[in-house]
Amino acid sequence: MKWVVHFFMFFYRPIFILFLAVNTTILGIITIALSYFDPNGNRVHYIGKFWSRLNLLFSGVRVKVEGRENIEPGKPYVVMSNHQSHYDVWALIGYLPLQLRWVMKKELRKIPIFGLGCERMGHIYIDRKNPEQSHKELEIARKKFEAGASVVFFPEGTRSPDGNLLPFKKGGFVMALQHGLPILPITVNGSRKILPKGSLMLMPGKIDITIHPPVPTSGFSLETKEALMEKVRSIIQSGKRD
Repeated sequence: MKWVVHFFMFFYRPIFILFLAVNTTILGIITIALSYFDPNGNRVHYIGKFWSRLNLLFSGVRVKVEGRENIEPGKPYVVMSNHQSHYDVWALIGYLPLQLRWVMKKELRKIPIFGLGCERMGHIYIDRKNPEQSHKELEIARKKFEAGASVVFFPEGTRSPDGNLLPFKKGGFVMALQHGLPILPITVNGSRKILPKGSLMLMPGKIDITIHPPVPTSGFSLETKEALMEKVRSIIQSGKRD
């Protein structure tokens, strides 16, 4: 029966893209308007959760979360997750029980409505080509933590084309150490089968999110961050099933 699904999705994909463009525009405008009454972005964050769940639903994607008990309510974390698909973002925003703020490349700020909406929601734009400027922009995260939000990193820096973990970048680990915050490792499985890197061949499916116990940073320093990076990497790897 796989051919039936492929046949249906051939016609459904352009309809979904149009639906995505429309709902992103409408919810983006609502987010921008309401954000002026919500300086921390903690309320408009729920618009982002609705947006994510809405598009997961209309993509035919189910999400299962394990390990919610590893999150302490109201506590900020530096969240680290593997990255295989654009659908990782929707799955994490929609189903992690946290106030999430993303570190995003500045090029996304140029997307009409979406870029401003993300900024007004409290997400953080960085210039990857300018490390000094990026450091200043990442300092903005301190206010996010003080407001109870957690900041999300994909430490691989980009989506893995084959599911294998790519080398980790240090930025998120430095932030966690500088602010003395625990790292919350996340493993995402299944998203690559829904929308692989470099493809528009969207397919319905299931995403599994595993929330691992937090890793305290108190026993590490900037000089020993490589050991912290390896520890977090091994935990994320331990949850991979595809």
